[in-house]
Amino acid sequence: MPRKKKNKDNSELDEVLDVDETDDEERVKGGTLWTIIVAVVIIAIWLVIFGLLIKLDVGGFGSTVLRPILKDVPVINRILPDASDEEVAAETGYKYKNLAEAVEHIKELEKQLADYQNNGNASQEQIAQMQAEIDRLKTFEDNQTYYEELKKKFDEEVVYTDNAPDIEEYKKWYEEMNPDNAADIYQQVLLKINYTAQVKAWAEAYSKMDAKSAAAILEEMTGDINLVSDILNNMKSTQRAAILAAMDPVFAAKITKVMHPNEP
Repeated sequence: MPRKKKNKDNSELDEVLDVDETDDEERVKGGTLWTIIVAVVIIAIWLVIFGLLIKLDVGGFGSTVLRPILKDVPVINRILPDASDEEVAAETGYKYKNLAEAVEHIKELEKQLADYQNNGNASQEQIAQMQAEIDRLKTFEDNQTYYEELKKKFDEEVVYTDNAPDIEEYKKWYEEMNPDNAADIYQQVLLKINYTAQVKAWAEAYSKMDAKSAAAILEEMTGDINLVSDILNNMKSTQRAAILAAMDPVFAAKITKVMHPNEP
């Protein structure tokens, strides 16, 4: 009888040990899974931060380093900053300053092509290359013509709309304005409109992020505090306050100073 009791005790001890081992294995598995989830979230956050830094072209990294490498890669090239007119011209080979230059070159190419075809002085390959160049340039010509038509329509609607100043006022402005100054002002207006649209888009993107993550990115833009200020000013007050609260206090104070300067 004592031996049976001892065997029974050993069996119960083995069961307890098995339960402990199972619990330990489950805890290890649970801890491993949680570690993987946390690691994935951290990586995703840093990828988002890195993508925004590229899109905002902080330090020129997106435009000067990554654009030449990734501009032709589908999907990935969407994170690159928008190309300037000079970059687009360099990438497309469109080296003409205006529509008139492009049209003149098209005419020259068409004349050369006609001469080659009539005289038989060129190979089929040369003729095909010239025709391809003409077709390419005509695409730019069509796009530019369409753009100028839209611009003309917009200008006319601005001048002749019901709420516009009297037409004589426009006439007076145009006559008194220096042509070079008028061109500069027009360019500045276009840049301002484009800048405002971009800032609103960035503000919307940051407002959808976690306040701490957005603050971390904006703090990296120490070289362009005015841009940070503009982005925050385009957010709702609650979103702006949450991001400012998550920032380094000194940096937040500088941003606040730019957003709300003292009255003179």
